[in-house]
Amino acid sequence: MTDPEPHSRGWYALQARERGGYVHPWARALDGPEPETTFTALLESLLGPAVRVLEAGCGHGPDAARYAAQVACWTAYDRQPELLELAVKNAPSATVVHWDGKDDLPAELESPFDLIVSRRGPTSVIPHLPAVAAPGARFLYVGPRLDVPQVGTRLAAIGWTVLGEWRERVRGWLPTPEDYLLRCEFMNLASDPSIWQREATARGLPYFEERYTVLAAAE
Repeated sequence: MTDPEPHSRGWYALQARERGGYVHPWARALDGPEPETTFTALLESLLGPAVRVLEAGCGHGPDAARYAAQVACWTAYDRQPELLELAVKNAPSATVVHWDGKDDLPAELESPFDLIVSRRGPTSVIPHLPAVAAPGARFLYVGPRLDVPQVGTRLAAIGWTVLGEWRERVRGWLPTPEDYLLRCEFMNLASDPSIWQREATARGLPYFEERYTVLAAAE
């Protein structure tokens, strides 16, 4: 049987079944701090007992499991049923909703939210921000590239103000050829086995771990 196309619905179902969620399956070592630390620090600074949070693309629910008890409510959605089943188990304090970000807004997402977050989740939530955001709400996003052009374009289209952008790049090392191939599959990158022969060192194959973080505010 042919493996499903990376990031197709069948591929996400396979991640849920075989890996227990949407998790990076490759081993790695970094020469600096984890570049997602900025997003996490910003997220934690915006939480509080009165804050109502909406999470876009929650996957198997790691952020909901970690933070839901710290806020007034944590509502999370995803399009993949198999990942949502795991999120329900992992984050019993959160409200978990099935939504693809395209159809009509489910009733559970109509309550105004003070903070909308997306950790490598869909940028498709941005056009819906006016419908789900409370006055003065914040939107926090992180993506796996140094730039995700549609974030700024979509925020401008709805009149939200970008408060800050952070681009972070840290050299990483993939210790085995299998780790290189796993990363290529997960990131939907073309793989070339000869790269390992040409570029690998005693530490493994060098690459760059990148993150683009954006914080925006409602007008």
